[in-house]
Amino acid sequence: MRAGRENKLATRITVTVDEQDHAQLTKLAEQYRVSLAWLVRYAVSDMLDRHQQDQLQLPLDLTGPRR
Repeated sequence: MRAGRENKLATRITVTVDEQDHAQLTKLAEQYRVSLAWLVRYAVSDMLDRHQQDQLQLPLDLTGPRR
């Protein structure tokens, strides 16, 4: 996880996931004995780190018009 994030103000966001994803995330959180919120924050932080290092490849067409 990115260093120095613990002391910064946070903004709450809401996401909706399907039941299967929720079940898998819950199972992972229980397996590693962390909260579901922590697991999601970790996933977001990891994705942002990989994006900064140009190691992130999303299956998206980013050249088209934005919605």
